[in-house]
Amino acid sequence: MTGAALLPHTEVAFSFDRPEDSMYIPKHFAHDDRADLLAVMRDYNFATLVSTIDGEPFATHVPVLTREGEDGGLVIEGHVAAANRHARTFAEGARALVIFHGPHTYISPSHYRSQGRVPTWNYIAIHASGTARAIDDAKGKLAILAHLIAHHDPAFAQRFAVFDERQRDGLLAAITGFEIGIDKLEGKFKLGQHRLADDLPSLRASHENGGENERAIAQWMKQLGYWK
Repeated sequence: MTGAALLPHTEVAFSFDRPEDSMYIPKHFAHDDRADLLAVMRDYNFATLVSTIDGEPFATHVPVLTREGEDGGLVIEGHVAAANRHARTFAEGARALVIFHGPHTYISPSHYRSQGRVPTWNYIAIHASGTARAIDDAKGKLAILAHLIAHHDPAFAQRFAVFDERQRDGLLAAITGFEIGIDKLEGKFKLGQHRLADDLPSLRASHENGGENERAIAQWMKQLGYWK
C-alpha cells in the first residue's frame, strides 16, 4: 500500500501543486494506491462531472459506476439527460473530470495538544480524468441502466424488465449514456496524518463515536495504519 508517509510534528511552510494536477495536493496528502482509490470511487459514487463547454466550466451531479476495463484500465460509466449540455461533449469525445467526494469532517482545534492550532477540515477526494465517449444505442444504454440498478436497487430489476416497449423506448430516448476511459487518477487523503504527534485521544474518540463521515474517516485511519 502506498499512502502518505507519516511526517514529524512540523508545519509545512510551502507546498506547491504541480501544474498538471487538477487539484491542490501537498505531497503528504497524496495517495495513489489503486485499490484504495477504487474503493472510495465505488462507495461514494454520486460524483461531480466537469467539462469545459464553450470556454466555461460546466458540471453535472450524477451517480456513476467505476469498473475495470478490458485493457486493465478504469472506466467510469453513467448517463445524463439527453438535453444536458454534457451529452454533446460526449459525442465530441471531449475530456472530462469526475470528482468523487469521500468522507469528510470538521476538526476542532480542541483535539490538539498545541494551543495555537486553528480549525480545519479533513476529507478524502479523488479526481479521475479521461476522454468521454457517448453511448447512444439502446443496447448500450440498457447495459448501463442494468449496472446502476444492480448497484443501487437490485429489487427494481424485475419490475424494470416488464416495462412495456413504448415506455422503455421513451425512457431510453431521454438519456445519453457515457463511458470515460480514465488516464489520470489523483487521490487526496487529507486526514491530519502530518499532525499525529499533536493529537489528543479525544480526536480518535470523536471520530469513532461520531456520525457516518467521522466513522468512515476513523476506518481509513486504521486501515492506513495511522491509528493502531
